[in-house]
Amino acid sequence: MISLSHVDRAQAFRYMGLHTVPDARMTALADICEKKLLAAVLPRYTYKVCPVTPTPSGIVCEGTSLCLTGQDIQNHLSGCSRVILLCATLSAGADTVIRASSAQDVLSGMMIDAMASALTEQLCDAAESEILTRFPEEYPTWRFSPGYGDLPLETQGDFLAATDAGKRLGVTLSAGGLCVPTKTVTAIIGLSAQPVPKGKRGCAICNLKATCPYRAKGVHCT
Repeated sequence: MISLSHVDRAQAFRYMGLHTVPDARMTALADICEKKLLAAVLPRYTYKVCPVTPTPSGIVCEGTSLCLTGQDIQNHLSGCSRVILLCATLSAGADTVIRASSAQDVLSGMMIDAMASALTEQLCDAAESEILTRFPEEYPTWRFSPGYGDLPLETQGDFLAATDAGKRLGVTLSAGGLCVPTKTVTAIIGLSAQPVPKGKRGCAICNLKATCPYRAKGVHCT
């Protein structure tokens, strides 16, 4: 189990849309919110490594029902013989503390929500680093999640089944196909025997780039 001892506050403040140096009041509130969040969460992850086979209908993750469709994921995994299917979550505790804080104070709720998003990314980074130490002779791609580009969000169901995330982490899907707990990330990391060329990532492939509030302000969410 990964232990996260602090929140990347710079990232959390960006998620909040705060682009100036926090004043004393915001800093004091951040101290309180960070303490509450870290006490509530149980950061965990699970993963599965699968050989992949390109087919006319998509990239099949062998040994699972998961088929990755769309040109973007095909480009992303070009040259990869295997993939790591990663699911990471802060647990239901994150949702609980966000709801409780929001009911008491809107600003506190917003801050804890933003901090939880930043902490989820920190968890994914730590999990990825830990996993990749087991594959020292292979070259990884960056993380690519269902919903990126033209990889359908509907892929989530088969993804969670492939990683057994329901049993291992308690992660389920909402009626709208979103992960519950909400501070959960699913991601695909390709493994190649050869160095992986840089490809599109971040804003370049995000479905929300046209309406993103961060881009409108000249910043990024990651």
